[in-house]
Amino acid sequence: MDLKNIKAIYKFLKETDIVEIDVEGPDGKLRMKRGGVVHEVILENTSRPAKAATAPESKKDSAIEKPDNIKIVTSPMVGTFYRSPSPDAPVFADIGSLVKTGQTVCIIEAMKLMNEVECEYSGKVVSILVENGQPVEYGEPLFHVEVSK
Repeated sequence: MDLKNIKAIYKFLKETDIVEIDVEGPDGKLRMKRGGVVHEVILENTSRPAKAATAPESKKDSAIEKPDNIKIVTSPMVGTFYRSPSPDAPVFADIGSLVKTGQTVCIIEAMKLMNEVECEYSGKVVSILVENGQPVEYGEPLFHVEVSK
C-alpha cells in the first residue's frame, strides 16, 4: 500500500465518526485507530515474514520521545472520560491550566459511578489526549502535564 493511499484513508478517518478501520489488499493490511488527538497506524505487509511486519511498530515507539519534564496522567480504569462534572459546568482542566498534585482533572464514569481522577503532578497541562465522552481503557494516557525541573 503506497503512502498516497494511506494518507487518503487517514484523511477519511479523520473527517468521519469512525474510530477504527481495517483495510486489506494485495500489498498487505492497514489498521488505523482514532482516539482523541492521538492516531495510531499499523501497517503489515503480508508478503513478508511476521518478524518484518512487527519491526515498524517497535521503531514507531522508540521514535516518540518526550522531554523528562512531561508527565502522563493515565486512566485508572475502563470507562467514559468526562472533562467536567456536568455538561453545563466548566471543565476541570484545560490546555494551559496550572494543576496541583491531588487536583481533580477529569471524571471516568464506570458502571454509572463517577470516579474523579486526580493529577499526580503539579504543573501545566500541555495536551489533552482524549475527547469528552470518549471511552477509555485502563492505563490509557489522558493528559500531558509539564512539571518544572
